Amino acid sequence: MFKKIGSLADFNGPVLVDRILTNSITVAVMDSVKTASGFAALGTAGARVLGHVESLVGTDGLTPVKDGSYLGNFASTYAVASNNQTVAQVRARVDVSQNSLYSAELSAAAGTTTGSNLAGKTFDLTDKDTLNEASVLETTAQYYSHGLDRRNTAQVEVNILESEIFGF
Repeated sequence: MFKKIGSLADFNGPVLVDRILTNSITVAVMDSVKTASGFAALGTAGARVLGHVESLVGTDGLTPVKDGSYLGNFASTYAVASNNQTVAQVRARVDVSQNSLYSAELSAAAGTTTGSNLAGKTFDLTDKDTLNEASVLETTAQYYSHGLDRRNTAQVEVNILESEIFGF
């Protein structure tokens, strides 16, 4: 799971874009997403990162409706309809900034693979909310690591490195 913890920039402001969610996925706040065929899809290993979901927005500008009621403060998962791209068009509001810092969960204990607990390494995703601990590199991967998160030493502090929008 990713948790936003700060910014490398002076003013901590996110850079937000909206993307209609692809059909038939289950999404949560802070999931890593990419663009697939023009729509926001869940992040996968090796694909450039669009960003992290900050919130969901319906076509009316409000949070989407689920079972006849508005979700309000979206705190869990949201199952996207099979026709979302053409009918409901629920959007993910995505922080695309490479300056946003996240505390990220690893697929195995930090340090299992040599160097995965150190700053200056890079990681690819295992899935939308977990970094692949065994993918640690000193060259380019999806996320750049600043080392262990001092608030939770089982996780690492990272920012987006391979960005769809801003490149490397």
